[in-house]
Order: sequence, then structure tokens, then C-alpha cells
Amino acid sequence: MPSSKPARTGRLWLRILRYVLIAVVVGVVLFGFQAARLYTDWLWFRELQQPGVFSTIVLSRVMLFFGFGALFFVLLYANLWLAQRLSTGRPRPRIVDFEREEFAQVVRRVAKWGAVALAVVMAFLVGGNAATHWSEYLLYMRGVPFGEVDPVFGRDIGFYVFQLPMLNYLQGLLLFSLGFTAAAVAAYYYADQGIDVLSTGKAVFAPHVRRHLLVLLAGIAFAIAWGQWLSRYELLFADNRIYFGAGYADLNARLPGLTVQAAAMAVVGLLCLLVLRSERPFRVPIVGAVVWLVLVVVTGGIWPAIVQRVMVVPNQFARERPFIERDIAATRRAYGLDRVQVVNVTPEMEVTASELDQNRATLENVRLWDLPQLGAVYRAKEALATYYRFSLPPTSPMTAGEYNIDVDRYQIGGRMRQVMLAARELYTEDLPPQARTWQNERLIYTHGYGVVMSPVNEIDAEGLPTYFLSDIPVTSTVPGIEVEVPQIYYGELAMNYVFVGARPNEFAFPAKEGHQETRYTGRGGVPLGGTLSRLAWSVRLGDFNMLVSDDLKPTSRILFRRNIRERVQTLAPMLNWDNDPYLVINRGRLLWVLDGYTTTHRYPYSRPYAIGTVYGTVDQRFNYIRNSVKAVVDAYHGSATFYVADAEDPLIRTYERLFPSLFTPIDEMPSDLRAHMRYPEDLLRIQRDMYATYHVEDPRVFYGKEDQWAVPDDPTIADDAPGRTRRMMPYYVVMRSPGSDREKFQIITPFTPLARPNLAAWMSAKCDPEDYGTIVVYRFPKGTGINGPQNVMSQVKADPSVSQYQTLLGQLGSRVIFSNLLVIPIGESVLSVIPLYVQAAGAGIEIPQIRQVIVATGNRIAMRPTLETALAALRSGAPVAAKELLAGAV
Repeated sequence: MPSSKPARTGRLWLRILRYVLIAVVVGVVLFGFQAARLYTDWLWFRELQQPGVFSTIVLSRVMLFFGFGALFFVLLYANLWLAQRLSTGRPRPRIVDFEREEFAQVVRRVAKWGAVALAVVMAFLVGGNAATHWSEYLLYMRGVPFGEVDPVFGRDIGFYVFQLPMLNYLQGLLLFSLGFTAAAVAAYYYADQGIDVLSTGKAVFAPHVRRHLLVLLAGIAFAIAWGQWLSRYELLFADNRIYFGAGYADLNARLPGLTVQAAAMAVVGLLCLLVLRSERPFRVPIVGAVVWLVLVVVTGGIWPAIVQRVMVVPNQFARERPFIERDIAATRRAYGLDRVQVVNVTPEMEVTASELDQNRATLENVRLWDLPQLGAVYRAKEALATYYRFSLPPTSPMTAGEYNIDVDRYQIGGRMRQVMLAARELYTEDLPPQARTWQNERLIYTHGYGVVMSPVNEIDAEGLPTYFLSDIPVTSTVPGIEVEVPQIYYGELAMNYVFVGARPNEFAFPAKEGHQETRYTGRGGVPLGGTLSRLAWSVRLGDFNMLVSDDLKPTSRILFRRNIRERVQTLAPMLNWDNDPYLVINRGRLLWVLDGYTTTHRYPYSRPYAIGTVYGTVDQRFNYIRNSVKAVVDAYHGSATFYVADAEDPLIRTYERLFPSLFTPIDEMPSDLRAHMRYPEDLLRIQRDMYATYHVEDPRVFYGKEDQWAVPDDPTIADDAPGRTRRMMPYYVVMRSPGSDREKFQIITPFTPLARPNLAAWMSAKCDPEDYGTIVVYRFPKGTGINGPQNVMSQVKADPSVSQYQTLLGQLGSRVIFSNLLVIPIGESVLSVIPLYVQAAGAGIEIPQIRQVIVATGNRIAMRPTLETALAALRSGAPVAAKELLAGAV
């Protein structure tokens, strides 16, 4: 009789193969994209020579995923398994519901695999959530001390910044895990008839069920007690309106209350364990839980309210003074305001002729061109093609408005000259619709070209800017500033990936006849390689064309994450980045500089700052900030170098321990590049906003808000101006500060007293390497009548020659625009400068032209076609009729 064993064996192998194929398909569907994303990210990090950053982040995420997922699986499955074992052969409450008995039998049959399935699914979710906390985990493991202790618990600030967030997460995860496990076990016991609810509403528990649930409830109680113990530290971040941090009622009522609540809940946990053998075990823990709830209400709400009302409110300043002092000291440290130098200035009401003579270099660098107006000129005169842009897309976070124009300084002719420059970036969405093909957008139109540079203060005969750099190819009108590598493959508008080294040549720039072509010879990009690598990129990008295109070769490279903000954010996700990267011409190359910030919201007693409600950028709150990193990205190669600018910052020292290959000391930055570092505008805005309140160190004055300052509104900006804040923006200047012997590049911003129009002070942050980061506040005596921006603008609009000039131009159909009002300190006084733009009617493309420059000091105002003639008129005080000024204006 023939044997059937080979047939059975064959069928077995077919079944195994079928199951394997199904598992592979399911795995590809579920994890294929993630695998492609992981592989392509590794290739990208390797391109930038930072595989260590990638491996550190990925390994920590993997470890948290599997570690916490496995712990949750063990906890949940072990308890469900134990519930099944304890229920086997044990007596249960008497059941009279036969349908429920049938349901219980079904539950017993599927309980084994059902428990495994539930534990696996939940462990996957818990592990996925834990993996998102990789940053907290790494900081917890490698955080360095701040060297400062909090005034309440005496703990190093590093405990609150690095350890407490992870401890809070662990406590929350433990509470969730025990709570879910207890609920799952209780549900099983109920389905298995270990728990029943009688018609009277009374719950009946089998003895083994009571003991098992009591142990789990004890764990939940201990987890809650741990959470309340940790919440004691959260009092240091209480918002007490007048000041920030723990106050009198917090420390004398809430803190003891939380300690008592934690102890009471720990006692509840112990009671759960002590009554395991009792016939009615839940009664005592329930009584303990009720007592705990009463304590929560009394010690957490009623008693603190009584202390606040009876002890604090009638004697608020006396009670709260120590805590106001803590808030002032901590906030000043956290925002770097404790380093601010204050210089008291006794001002002169008007700028004198001798002060004008002594500050010629300052006056030569007064910025007449405002960013929107200069951007409109660049767009009209220097874009040269529809696909070149000097403006940012609408979705970009913007500091300087719509136009991506930067302010910097260069040594020209042996003098420091302040300039404005903008990259001519390629924006493929502006290509004609018929030209927006896959080949054009991915292989041909790959990069922008060149840069435009103008001095901030020069105006030609037509009222337009003069140029240091312009045109395509880039031409220079000044020696020493040349652009040898004008191609911009990486920039602020480079939103999409492109391929280089493909069969067709790339578009270089438009020429008089046709266009010039080029091929990329830089170091950037990831080689496509073989089929597997190309498939991974295709899955990652959702781009089928790259799989079948004959134009791509194994040696072709993909330039990925070309947007410089995305590039540095991916390389250093632990940092926050400034909204305004700026371009530097260095040794003929175009380099982008981005300011990176270390921030935390966990600095005790420091008042938080909210971004998003003021400037409309990113919703974020922090109460500690340092500009610890200067990132430099090559616009051609895409290489990124992260220089540590503040080696004393504990956060950056921690990140250096975590990612040692990522950071480079600032001393290794080339000196000619370091000469172009700028103090970040975003950071100064944050610091000035906090300093407006926290320049006061006397707690009595702080409490009474007697000396609070404000940032004045720019009176030249209309209330309905789209996308522009009314508050005056800080602005870069080349100027000689009071007491200085030479001009320096710095960023300044004025202050006025709260709800008053005169100037109270002005703040300056130095940018030159020898005193970079030094912040000085030049403070005027109280009651000084130096005109603020609103007063100056009111005087300007009331001046007969200005109003008549504006009226006459309006009658001719032209639009008159008062540009940015700059308050320029000159010696011991201030000079206000307002360029006046004119846009001719019916001109098609509106090109603003500077036709007049208004200068004001004290009660004197002068308006002339140039800054030099306006200053001369200010000296002489000679009036000029509006009709004379109008001659040749349009």
C-alpha cells in the first residue's frame, strides 16, 4: 500500500510558505514605508557625516519602544494569565443567568489568545508613545548640573530641566499601566463570573478576585502618591500673576497639603495590602480613599484659599516680597538679562552740529531702505525671470516680512559699510504651467543663482538703490566682494528634492540667447545606487518616475532636505531655530547662517515667554533661552557645521555629551566668517520684552509697576498692514555708542515708559567679534522729554512742508509712503530718520522710489531729497517750500 507521507509533507511546506508570504506582505504593508524612511534617513545623515546623531536618536527610540512595550506586555499579560490560573477550579458567586453562563464559557475558551492579542496591541501603543520621549530620556541620562540650586528644595536646576520631566512621564505611564491592567483584569473576572452584581446593586467578589484586585489597587495608590510627591516640585512653576513661581500660600499651605495627600494615598496603598485576608476587604481602603479626597479638597483648595485671603491679601507685599525677589533674580538669569550693562545718559534735547561731525560714519550707514520697499525694487529690477524670487512663500515663518532680505556689514574701501543683500533663489512653482514637468522640476531647474547687494543709504538719481552686486552673471562694483560660486542649491526656497548627475544638463541661468547649462560638481547629495536603494527612495518620496526614468543613473545623486531650516532642524532636533537665516559672502562662496537656541520651560521661578501670540510664528512657551549655536550651511555643497557659541550653557553642554560629533567650538570658525556673526533679532526681541518689566530689581517698584517700560509702536505702519506687527522691530546699525571710540555693528531697540510717548532708554546688542553678545542699555533720567516715535511722527505730519508735499503728490495721483522710522542715538541725544517713498500712478509694476528724507531732533524737522542735504538743512534750519521740493520728484 503506497504511503501518503510525501503528499502530506508537500502540503505542509505549501502551508508554511503561504503563511510566510502572508507575513511578508503584511510586514511590508505595515512597516515598508517606515523601513524605507529609516534607510533613506540613514543615507542622508551619512552624507552629512553625522551617522552618530542618527544612531543615537534611533537606538534610544528603539530601546524605549521595546523596553517599555515589553514591560507593559509583561505586566498586562502576567496579570491576565494569573487571573485565568486563579479562576481555574475556584468557587464563584452563584449565578442564575444562564445566558451569562454561556458567555463565560466562551470567554474561558478565548481568554488565552485574547490576553496575548490585547497585551501585544497595547504594548505596541505604549512602546510607540514611549519612543516619542527619546529626548527626555537622553537628557535624563546625560544631563549636566547647572551649578545653581532652587531656593525651596535646594535641588540643582538640572533636576527640574533634565530629570523631573522624565520622572513625571514615568509616573504617568506607571499609573496608566496599572489602571489599564486593573480594568482588564476586573473585566475578565466579571466575564468569567468571578465578580457579580446582585439585583440589589451590591457587588460580590470571589476571594481570589478580591486579593488580586487589592494588590493592583495598592500599586495604583502608590503611583498616585508618587505623582503627588512629584507635584510638590511643580509649585515652583506656579503663576501668581504679580510674579512667577511658588509664593506664600504655595509654600505654607499647598506644599504641606501635597505632602499630606501623598502620605495619605501611600497609607491607602498599605491598607489594600493589609486587608488581603479580610472577609470585607474593600471597606477599609474605601474609607482611606474618602479621607484622602477630603484632604485633597481641604489642603489643596480650601486651606490655601483661606491662607491667601487672610494672610496674604491684607499684607501682600510684605508676605510676597521674598518670592518677588526670587522671580526677578531667576527671570533675569534665565533670559541672560543679569549680564545687561546699564549706562545712565544725561541727554541733550537736540543733536548738535559737533555731534553730527563726530559721527559721520554712523550717518553714512543710516538705513534708508526698508525691507518691503527694497524687496519690491529687487523683484522688479533684479529677479530677471519669473522663476527667481527674493520673497518667501506664504507658509514660511517670517521675521523681516515678506521679503527675504538680510542686513550685514562688509569692509569696503577700508571702511565698514552696512549693506542689504538677498539671494536670487529658484522657485519652481513660478515656472509657466506648461513647463512644470517632472524632468524640469527634478532634473533641469535645480538651483537659484547669485545675490543682490545694496548699500543701505545710497540713492541714485531716480530714487532707486545703487548696487554693489547685481545682474546675471553676478557683477561687482566694489573690490574685495566677488561671488565665485553663485549657484544656490540649498536655501530658504528650496522646498523640493532634485537629482544631479543625471543624463541631461541642468539649467544654469538665462542668457540673451537661450540659456546657459551646467552640471553639479559639489559634494552634496546621496548616490542613488542600485535598484534597492532607488526603490527605498521611491517609496519614501512617493515618486514612481524615479524608478523608471532613463535619465537617472546609479551615480546620480538626490539632493534631499534642501531647505536650510528643515536641514538643520533634522540634524539637531533638540534645538529651536531663528526665523531669519541670513546670507554671508565668504571667500567667494555663499553661506547661510542660522541661529540655534537652547530652551526649556523648566527653570524655577522664571516667567515664561509665549511665541505665537505676539509674532504669529510657532506656538511655544519657554522660560530659559540661550543662543548657543551658530549653524553654517553651504549654499552649494549643503554641508552644515554647528558652532557652539555659548559653551557655558548647561543645555548645550548636555547635547555635546549626547552628540559629540555634531558640534564644533566657535574658536574653530574662520575669523573672516566670524566677522559676519549677528546678534539674533528674534532673541533681542524676546529679551527686550522681558527687560521692559525686569529691568526693575527693586521688589517694591516691581510690585507697584511704577517703572515699567514698553516697546513703542512704529507709527509708519498702518493698523491694517498685512503680516506686519505694529511694534517697532529691532534694527541693525553701524554706529558709535556713547563713550565708544569707534563705530560698531550692533542691533538696537528703543523703550518708552508704559503708556507715555517719550523715550526712556534704548538697548544695544553688540555684534562684532571682540564684544559679541554684550548688551548695553542706555537709560535716560525719568521725566526726560526726548521725543518717542509717536511724538516724532506727529510732528512730521504736522510740519507744513511735509503735509503740503504729501498733498501735492497725492493730487498728481502718486502714493506717498512713510517708511521705517529709525531712532539713531547720536552722541548724547537721538536723531530720527524717516525716508519718504513715492509710487507713481499708472506705472504698472509699482516700484517705490525714495524722493525725500526726513530728519528730526528735538522740535526741529528737515526734509530734503538726500540724507546729506537733510542734515545740512537741519543744521541751518532754513525752510524750503513744498513746491521747490516737488520739482523733479515725479
